[in-house]
Amino acid sequence: MRLDHQAIKRLKAHDNPTFEKIYDETKRGVYSIVFSVTQSHELTQDLMQDIYMKMLVKIDQYKIGTNFFNWLMQIAKNHAIDHYRKEKKVSRIDDEHIQHLSSTYHDIPDESDRFEQMMDLLEDDERMIVLLKVVDERTHQEIAKIMDKPLGTVLWVYQKALKKLKEFGGDVS
Repeated sequence: MRLDHQAIKRLKAHDNPTFEKIYDETKRGVYSIVFSVTQSHELTQDLMQDIYMKMLVKIDQYKIGTNFFNWLMQIAKNHAIDHYRKEKKVSRIDDEHIQHLSSTYHDIPDESDRFEQMMDLLEDDERMIVLLKVVDERTHQEIAKIMDKPLGTVLWVYQKALKKLKEFGGDVS
């Protein structure tokens, strides 16, 4: 997604239709990035509002002709990580806890609990890549640009994450 001079001017002038179009085209990607860090739907929604406000404040820093989506994803990623560092509420799950989740998984009927448990199994980069690929339907090349990582690394991390999810009993493609 590239924005031209006119779209930038409309955003600066707080043109709602332009903002809504950009929001509709980018919200899934922003959500995926933020959720991969926060692992909380509620917190992700709150941070998304902040991110879009930050985007409007920083619109002068966007270089016309470059990929707007990647620019916005970088803002989202940085904002989510900054929040994580401040709050330190997200904790990593140790291997013993992962085994416990695997053994008790079948007793949990709620799909949202299942999804959150599956996401908890993954490291931060794995979670972000899986969400961008599966939820936002981004290509591996797009994910590599968003995350500023080599394509080979993204492919390797994605495969590693899929293996973890399959071992857990998840069906991700």
